[in-house]
Amino acid sequence: MYEINTRVWLYSLQKKLNKDLTLMTIPDELWTSIIEKGFDWIWLMGVWEHSSLPQEELAKHPGLTKEISNSLPNWNPVDVIGSPYSIIKYELNPQLGLPGDLKSLKQKLNDLGAKLMLDFVPNHFGSASELVLTNPEYFISTDNRPHYQSLFKQVETEKGIQWIAYGKDPYFPPWTDTFQLNYFNENTREYMITVLNKVVSECDGVRCDMAMLCLNDIIQQTWGFYLEQKRHFDTLSSEFWPDAIKTIKSNFPEIRFLAEVYWNLGWKLQQMGFDYTYDKDLYDLLENGSTEKIQTHLSADKSYLMKNMRFIENHDERRAHNVFGHEKSIAAAIIMGTVPGLSLYHQGQLEGEKIKIPVQLRQKQSEKSDPLIQEAYDRILEFTNQIKSHDYQWALLSTSNSNILAWKWHAPNSTKSFLVVVNYASFQSQGNVFLPLHSEFSNIEQFDLYDIFNEKKYSRKGADLKEYGLFVDLQPFQNHLFIVEPN
Repeated sequence: MYEINTRVWLYSLQKKLNKDLTLMTIPDELWTSIIEKGFDWIWLMGVWEHSSLPQEELAKHPGLTKEISNSLPNWNPVDVIGSPYSIIKYELNPQLGLPGDLKSLKQKLNDLGAKLMLDFVPNHFGSASELVLTNPEYFISTDNRPHYQSLFKQVETEKGIQWIAYGKDPYFPPWTDTFQLNYFNENTREYMITVLNKVVSECDGVRCDMAMLCLNDIIQQTWGFYLEQKRHFDTLSSEFWPDAIKTIKSNFPEIRFLAEVYWNLGWKLQQMGFDYTYDKDLYDLLENGSTEKIQTHLSADKSYLMKNMRFIENHDERRAHNVFGHEKSIAAAIIMGTVPGLSLYHQGQLEGEKIKIPVQLRQKQSEKSDPLIQEAYDRILEFTNQIKSHDYQWALLSTSNSNILAWKWHAPNSTKSFLVVVNYASFQSQGNVFLPLHSEFSNIEQFDLYDIFNEKKYSRKGADLKEYGLFVDLQPFQNHLFIVEPN
């Protein structure tokens, strides 16, 4: 999957080509250039109508102002256009195109061989949404001045003055450009399923932003102090997601659900019907964890592994180069890109960009591409494209050195396989990779191992591979991406 910061990308293209563009007038060759790299999903981040961010409101957030200045020196107020996750309504942002363009773009991408992923933000609506005026009961609200006034805003609705809660999660201050939906109101759930039904009619998959915030126990953890006073807790015992996903898939059986999820709740959401969930655990382990913990994480049941979405960068995280450094970022990319599941690549990641773009901006600072990073990703994608072109099965391998991680992709009744070996350590490591006793080693005398990453070829005896495994000697964060075939 390839994530595009849609508003920034379109603005950059308009400046580069010196003409106005919409999503439907972007030259086809630009879509093709992405898809030909091997991406079968394109996630257009930030396509819906959203709240603006006035200067007086931005001034209340010095941390965000500093982040904007670091990302785009000499920025102007017009560059700050608001968060795409402060959604007013689920209609295409007029700056990106016309009503109906998303359906047309979906068909175009499908014809080119890719699928379209769009965002759904279930936790809240933007503070400028008319919904809060017409249906304040859909939100966490009260008629009276609340005790925790910093979490609420007074709003004059069509049903009188209400105090409406800002959107938030249990661990951070509220998002003051949003209002919090109340999922203990059955009417709210029904309305959001209607909204979701509209969203999925325009795409192939839906990324559900902060999906765990709609779980009953998380709602209680975040808003229990208030809802207990309002006596809302006993009204609904069922969870939102199982009902929502079942309803949507009855109308759109091919739609795919991706959950942005943290706090070790991915498995729970998979059980509720999500096709994929964020694998933040692997990201954290790749940044700070031991290889033993990475090995343990990858030893989970394959049905769970296949539903994880791996990443080392996205619009929320810092750029991979800044988190991991040059060599480690490539090793991390190889790990996340060659294990089972869905792999996410963020716009700019393949070029080695280093500047994180706040989601409130319409443009980015110009950066030069890193040719070494580009070449590394070209080889990684060349390798993974060969794996996904056939029905290969994955197996995690054991090694004699815990710093060395290894796995294999192999097709039944085939002598061709793909072997990944990574020294995920800051020092040189040697050891044997123990290969399973598959039949391809039984009667073949000699194997060629072509390292697609390092462009080197090795030959090994089949009997030695079977008995001793493969000996490797790797420098810090170095790797082998082997295509293994009989000589």
